Amino acid sequence: MTAAARARLAIRGVSYSYPGGRQVLDDVDMDVTPGALTLVCGASGSGKSTVLRLLNGLIPNFHEGELSGRVLIDDEDVSSAPIERSGLRTATVFQNPASQFFTTTVADELAFAPQNYRVEAGEIRRRRAGALEELGIEDLADRDLRTLSGGQVQKVACAQALAQRTPVILLDEPTSNLDPRAIDDVRATIGRLKAAGRTLVVAEHRIYFLRGLVDEVVIMGRGRVVHRMAGEDLWRIGEARRKELGLRALERPRLAVRPAGLAAIAGGPGRRPAADDVDDAVGNGADGLLIENLQVERSGRLVLDIPRLFFPAGAVTGVVGANGIGKTTLARAVCRLQRARRGARMSLGGREPRSGRAFLVMQDVHRQLFTESVSQEASAPQLERLDLAALADRHPLSLSGGQKQRLVIATAIDQDARVLILDEPTSGVDHRHLVAIAAELRDLAREGRVIIVISHDVEFLNECADRVIDMV
Repeated sequence: MTAAARARLAIRGVSYSYPGGRQVLDDVDMDVTPGALTLVCGASGSGKSTVLRLLNGLIPNFHEGELSGRVLIDDEDVSSAPIERSGLRTATVFQNPASQFFTTTVADELAFAPQNYRVEAGEIRRRRAGALEELGIEDLADRDLRTLSGGQVQKVACAQALAQRTPVILLDEPTSNLDPRAIDDVRATIGRLKAAGRTLVVAEHRIYFLRGLVDEVVIMGRGRVVHRMAGEDLWRIGEARRKELGLRALERPRLAVRPAGLAAIAGGPGRRPAADDVDDAVGNGADGLLIENLQVERSGRLVLDIPRLFFPAGAVTGVVGANGIGKTTLARAVCRLQRARRGARMSLGGREPRSGRAFLVMQDVHRQLFTESVSQEASAPQLERLDLAALADRHPLSLSGGQKQRLVIATAIDQDARVLILDEPTSGVDHRHLVAIAAELRDLAREGRVIIVISHDVEFLNECADRVIDMV
């Protein structure tokens, strides 16, 4: 193993405030053991992502603000080193991975960083092929990045980090939009990286999948390190203590609601569900959203084919299924953001829904935040309900991922949408806010709305869903 593979990371007395004086970190000290996996967890907005931005040099090179203290990699201060050196030592998988892409295709993206460091062409091809194989996404190599699902984007970002061959890999919520099988793939990849001696820092809310891999745990709270413990000790804490710390489930959650099967064409013919599952999925259309003969094609290929589907009013319906199966396409079609073939029909309470009656909270909520302050995005009552009132004067794009999710949900409630669709609403959300969002959705359903939750988050679905449809 090379010396570079044993990079030493340390944070010494670091405090950091974004422009405007908002303090995010307060006198943080942290050591990252070379070749180990350090898990950084804690409540939404506690400073986890900011820690990663310090380690990869984005702070202070790209994010302005007031920084004190030192961030060291191999005893060199990251803030004073040339930014190109950070790219040789750290690779990052961001919480919103689409924001880190520079090219248009998967193959070009995996080659981009090595090309910038003048890696030989043959070596770039070997790295790219190895990264694609490692994550099981060889079939995506020639795809346009804009056509990928959220989960597929997440996998490509992980592959991009692998192709850089850096001694340190930083992962910010790497499983936030992934299905259970893909989460297992990420775990396996992280395990192989650790075995190879890479230094890994993972900031995550979903932590169960890392059991047996974590060496050290750092728990953040309000910008400070509030607890440190050995990896195995995390899985020994009790349920009450876990919730007190704002941590998600320590064991893999199992879906409590039996899902009804729904055949959908997404890259190939779907499996036809059993008859009783069909009855459960299609309903009678009396009071709710009825969809009939919905077909969507892309580049001349049929990607979604649903003869009949019913979402009842007054209930929360979860929609699950593998990455790329067509869940987001379904949501976009319902909101008329995606063109369907002629003949598709939708009715709400027996009538054709008026424009604006359906609201989609997207996976990439950055696209739905438009103003200069949180208070301009949503009303004070909704900010209070979703625990955002204290952030009213902040710029929306300065919020953490989980806070942005809750803000867009607040705007949807303000618009009094009768059909509310949430696409992976709990990426970047801690346990306390997960429970709060679930309670809010149940309250909205009781008001007679149609609530649809597209999610891989079984823990969240168990909190809120009355029924679950599995797209296969």
